[in-house]
Amino acid sequence: SIRLSAIEWEIFEKICQKENIKRKLLLELIDLNKDENFGLTSAIRLFCIIYQNTCIKDKTENRQPSLDADTFYNPVFEAIKGIV
Repeated sequence: SIRLSAIEWEIFEKICQKENIKRKLLLELIDLNKDENFGLTSAIRLFCIIYQNTCIKDKTENRQPSLDADTFYNPVFEAIKGIV
């Protein structure tokens, strides 16, 4: 089971809305890509922190998400890389 505080769920839901991704799919992505030493709850918390940090960094560097195959970049995948 996942035990997150109300604010943690709120942040997670906002990420899902911003990235237009269903909660179940994002949970599956996190679970599939997390370090085996992390529990799912810890991985979700870490993902949210890394995601928010990535977005702040992107904003200060004026970096935009890209779907170009050569330069694919998205804050969700950057955060998922951080929990591996």
